[in-house]
Amino acid sequence: MNAALAHFKQIGRGVIVVLRDGTAGVPMQALPQDGESEAEAARTRQWREVGLGAQILKDLGVRSIRQLSSSHHTYVGLGGFGIEITATEGLEG
Repeated sequence: MNAALAHFKQIGRGVIVVLRDGTAGVPMQALPQDGESEAEAARTRQWREVGLGAQILKDLGVRSIRQLSSSHHTYVGLGGFGIEITATEGLEG
Protein backbone atom coordinates (compact mmCIF):
# COMPACT_ATOMS: atom_id res chain seq x y z
CA MET A 1 0.00 0.00 0.00
CA ASN A 2 2.79 2.42 0.90
CA ALA A 3 4.59 1.71 -2.39
CA ALA A 4 1.39 2.41 -4.36
CA LEU A 5 0.78 5.66 -2.48
CA ALA A 6 4.38 6.76 -3.08
CA HIS A 7 3.96 6.01 -6.78
CA PHE A 8 0.71 8.01 -6.91
CA LYS A 9 2.43 10.93 -5.20
CA GLN A 10 5.28 10.81 -7.74
CA ILE A 11 2.97 10.83 -10.79
CA GLY A 12 0.34 13.08 -9.23
CA ARG A 13 -2.69 10.80 -9.47
CA GLY A 14 -4.06 7.37 -8.66
CA VAL A 15 -6.95 5.38 -7.26
CA ILE A 16 -6.97 2.52 -4.77
CA VAL A 17 -10.14 0.47 -4.34
CA VAL A 18 -10.18 -1.82 -1.30
CA LEU A 19 -13.00 -4.37 -1.04
CA ARG A 20 -13.38 -6.13 2.29
CA ASP A 21 -15.24 -9.42 2.59
CA GLY A 22 -18.80 -9.03 3.81
CA THR A 23 -19.12 -5.25 3.35
CA ALA A 24 -20.82 -3.11 0.72
CA GLY A 25 -22.00 -6.06 -1.33
CA VAL A 26 -18.72 -7.99 -1.34
CA PRO A 27 -19.57 -11.60 -0.60
CA MET A 28 -18.01 -13.44 2.30
CA GLN A 29 -15.89 -16.42 1.29
CA ALA A 30 -18.93 -18.14 -0.17
CA LEU A 31 -19.38 -21.87 0.07
CA PRO A 32 -20.60 -23.81 -2.95
CA GLN A 33 -24.39 -23.81 -3.37
CA ASP A 34 -26.61 -26.73 -4.48
CA GLY A 35 -24.32 -28.86 -6.63
CA GLU A 36 -21.90 -26.04 -7.40
CA SER A 37 -18.22 -26.96 -7.26
CA GLU A 38 -15.71 -25.01 -5.19
CA ALA A 39 -14.16 -23.73 -8.43
CA GLU A 40 -17.56 -22.44 -9.62
CA ALA A 41 -18.16 -20.73 -6.25
CA ALA A 42 -14.72 -19.08 -6.43
CA ARG A 43 -15.38 -17.91 -10.00
CA THR A 44 -18.76 -16.43 -9.01
CA ARG A 45 -17.15 -14.65 -6.04
CA GLN A 46 -14.40 -13.23 -8.28
CA TRP A 47 -16.96 -11.96 -10.83
CA ARG A 48 -18.86 -10.15 -8.06
CA GLU A 49 -15.67 -8.57 -6.71
CA VAL A 50 -14.50 -7.46 -10.16
CA GLY A 51 -17.96 -6.13 -10.99
CA LEU A 52 -18.22 -4.15 -7.77
CA GLY A 53 -14.72 -2.70 -8.15
CA ALA A 54 -15.38 -1.84 -11.80
CA GLN A 55 -18.62 -0.06 -10.89
CA ILE A 56 -16.77 2.02 -8.28
CA LEU A 57 -14.09 2.94 -10.82
CA LYS A 58 -16.72 3.80 -13.43
CA ASP A 59 -18.54 6.03 -10.92
CA LEU A 60 -15.22 7.81 -10.27
CA GLY A 61 -14.86 8.46 -14.00
CA VAL A 62 -11.98 6.03 -14.57
CA ARG A 63 -11.85 4.82 -18.19
CA SER A 64 -8.32 3.47 -18.50
CA ILE A 65 -6.03 1.85 -15.98
CA ARG A 66 -2.29 1.45 -15.67
CA GLN A 67 -2.44 -1.34 -13.13
CA LEU A 68 0.20 -1.46 -10.40
CA SER A 69 0.79 -4.96 -9.15
CA SER A 70 3.49 -7.13 -7.61
CA SER A 71 2.09 -10.04 -9.68
CA HIS A 72 0.24 -10.34 -12.99
CA HIS A 73 -3.58 -10.41 -12.87
CA THR A 74 -5.96 -10.61 -15.80
CA TYR A 75 -9.45 -9.17 -15.39
CA VAL A 76 -12.02 -10.13 -18.01
CA GLY A 77 -15.19 -8.10 -18.46
CA LEU A 78 -13.96 -4.61 -17.57
CA GLY A 79 -14.79 -3.47 -21.11
CA GLY A 80 -18.46 -3.90 -20.25
CA PHE A 81 -17.98 -1.08 -17.74
CA GLY A 82 -16.12 1.09 -20.27
CA ILE A 83 -12.77 0.44 -18.57
CA GLU A 84 -9.58 -0.74 -20.25
CA ILE A 85 -6.32 -1.87 -18.63
CA THR A 86 -3.71 -0.20 -20.82
CA ALA A 87 -0.61 -1.47 -18.99
CA THR A 88 0.54 -3.41 -15.96
CA GLU A 89 3.47 -1.96 -14.04
CA GLY A 90 5.50 -3.83 -11.49
CA LEU A 91 5.18 -2.64 -7.93
CA GLU A 92 7.86 -3.36 -5.39
CA GLY A 93 7.16 -2.69 -1.82
